Amino acid sequence: MIENAIILAAGTGSRLKPLTDHAPKCLTEINGTPILLNALDNLVEIGIMRCVIVTGYFSEAIKDVIGTGYRGIKIEYIYNKHYNKTNDMYSLWLAREIMKRGTVLLEGDIFFRSETLVNALTGMGGRSYYLAGKYNGTDNEILITTGPDYEIKSIDVLKNRKGGIDNLNFMSSGIMVIQADYGKHFSQWLTVFVNEKNVNILFDEVLSEYTSESALHVFKISHKEWVEIDTIEDLKRAEKVFQPLKNLKQI
Repeated sequence: MIENAIILAAGTGSRLKPLTDHAPKCLTEINGTPILLNALDNLVEIGIMRCVIVTGYFSEAIKDVIGTGYRGIKIEYIYNKHYNKTNDMYSLWLAREIMKRGTVLLEGDIFFRSETLVNALTGMGGRSYYLAGKYNGTDNEILITTGPDYEIKSIDVLKNRKGGIDNLNFMSSGIMVIQADYGKHFSQWLTVFVNEKNVNILFDEVLSEYTSESALHVFKISHKEWVEIDTIEDLKRAEKVFQPLKNLKQI
């Protein structure tokens, strides 16, 4: 059973300005609930005991809101002092010792449903996997191609371009479940890139180099189960997708 989680929340959230001028992106509210609290509430539901939050931009604001414990979860912090010139692979590398023990990995800008992780952990057993939706043809996504058994064959970071739509093409939700054995490999791969000073990239770009080294799968979820919030448009979509039940009843 996985008892650890890592939340990557160091970035500046520049595309979400002006909301992030004076606060970190992970504290942006969706229908009154901060993104970070949604993540922690959902981690409570699957029995996570320890969560490491990698901070950077407005680090103290996150600590002030969350503190050292949240609903039975022990909260720890790692500060990425190079947050303004590195990307999430470096933040994850800083938390690599936790990843080696097995972890739920969350990007700090994902708003998602509580049942999503519950269903994934029930359905995937001891595998390591991305939670991913069908690729919808948009650019700037993490395009994941699998075989019929949903084992990942390739990972492509679509920078300002689109990929092909296929039944076995998926897009990352920004949520992963990493078993301890895979976490040890992943930590080593990240270290290779850090040693080469190639740190301003996504961790998915590191994984793309090692898809043949160790099995990684996709657990398929629907697009109504998560929203990655990078822009004001994403925020509006999230508020629509995650409308409170009382409002849905009135429609």
